[in-house]
Amino acid sequence: MTVLVTARLEGTPITSDAGPLLAGLLTDPRVARTLGGVPSPDALAGMVARQAAHWVAHGFGYWLWRDRATGAVVARGGLHHVVVGGRAEVEVGWAVDADRWGEGLASELGAAAVAFAFGRLDLHEIVSFTLPANMTSRRVMEKLGFAREGAQVEHAGMDHVLYRLLAPSTTTGPQGELA
Repeated sequence: MTVLVTARLEGTPITSDAGPLLAGLLTDPRVARTLGGVPSPDALAGMVARQAAHWVAHGFGYWLWRDRATGAVVARGGLHHVVVGGRAEVEVGWAVDADRWGEGLASELGAAAVAFAFGRLDLHEIVSFTLPANMTSRRVMEKLGFAREGAQVEHAGMDHVLYRLLAPSTTTGPQGELA
């Protein structure tokens, strides 16, 4: 499985034993508010199991991102198959430790995931979506080159704004390198 390295981060594929590492991040009310709510312990365990299984089935998925300087887990993010607005897509998504918001980590890991999607997976397009009020993630999507698409779409029983990015002939911008 692929490890991604950026200037400040190292991303390793999420495995079935990542629950304790992700619990603090995904149950933080500040982070959970951007993801639709705090997951129960059972929901968190199911989420981790699905994300680990995605790697096995597809050869890509969400990475667990650590600060290279400290080794601390600071984010979860990457690529996964999803149905949104009734259409099968590959989404890039992220969740960053709230204590690290404003440092550009979502943009950094998002750029690495986009580069992987277009460079290694040879995808022609990817999407990203968030709750309408999550203006910070929307700005990250726009910084990465995504464009808002249409009206709101339903995902997980909630309205979301959908953004799409088509593969350029050459991916530019801050990219991660494969370790």
